[in-house]
Amino acid sequence: MRNFAVKFAILKARLTGEERPTPQAFLDLTPEEMLRRYMGALGEENTGVVMFAFSDKAVLDILDEEFEVDMERNVLLFRKTYLDARSIRLAGGGRASSETDSFTPSELGLINDLALWLLDATRSLYRGDLNEVRIEDIKQEYAENFRVYARKCVPEYEPGGAEFLLRNLFASLKSMMAFTHSLTVDAMFKADAAKVLFGEQSGYHQAWFRKQIFRHMMSKAVEQYITACMVD
Repeated sequence: MRNFAVKFAILKARLTGEERPTPQAFLDLTPEEMLRRYMGALGEENTGVVMFAFSDKAVLDILDEEFEVDMERNVLLFRKTYLDARSIRLAGGGRASSETDSFTPSELGLINDLALWLLDATRSLYRGDLNEVRIEDIKQEYAENFRVYARKCVPEYEPGGAEFLLRNLFASLKSMMAFTHSLTVDAMFKADAAKVLFGEQSGYHQAWFRKQIFRHMMSKAVEQYITACMVD
């Protein structure tokens, strides 16, 4: 099952201090059952930390796509040097999150416009020589952030239900600051959960910890950008 048995065995061995992982304990289980067995070994407090940050679907998709197995050292390696737009999408709900959303064309247009605006507002935080591929990925990451925010703020989502929320982000400093603050808090929760799942030295935990710091800086940059526009 896409190396899930090996990956969960490695996670469990790190948790219990076993010298060698034992994939056999997971072989006859579905990925969902493997996750439940592993979470049962985490303990109630750590399980709560993980569940607060990631859905079950997200954990499985993160393990499947973001990590590879180092067989010599029996460890999981995060494949990337930073969290790209795909990473944000997986962590926000799993592969199915965006596929099952039914945003209207108007809402999608607002999300795209908000992502472009946020890119302008935070451009000073990035290197000046970013290539077009990286810039597009940042824009897609920001768009995903707005989609996640809309899903969280509009329970029982229906087509058109998020339009007022999205328009208000353009119109209200308070609303935009609530959005950027939510991103920082989200990264904090995900960094804590990644630490529980993969360890403090994991590249994935470190990437979310850096994202938490960056989003705090982003919040300040957005506030300054809006304030400057109001003065002008």
